[in-house]
Amino acid sequence: MDSAILFTWTRPAVGREAQAFEAFTGAQTFFGTKAHEGLCGEPFNFIGTSSLGMMLVPGEYEQLMSLVRLEEFREMYMKTVFAVPDISYEIGAFGEGVQDAMARWARVGTELALI
Repeated sequence: MDSAILFTWTRPAVGREAQAFEAFTGAQTFFGTKAHEGLCGEPFNFIGTSSLGMMLVPGEYEQLMSLVRLEEFREMYMKTVFAVPDISYEIGAFGEGVQDAMARWARVGTELALI
């Protein structure tokens, strides 16, 4: 696995805690099913003492990109935004992909005479 989707959030909107919980369990189901189908790895979750939450979904870059393009994902994410307004996600290097990303960073920085 060379990439991951990283979701971050803090607190649900006041009065929308039930919807936020439904969104979390829905995401677990969605990504658990996709992991079972071999389209990504099992999601990892982190909840901090200050309510900071993160979910990391490892996988191969192209497969992860195809997941976020699915209408099912887009609907799920939009519902989540209404319940947890500060949720966001990034798709980036993970595992083996970190070395490739850092090598690219160093090469480009050298070419631009910034390193």
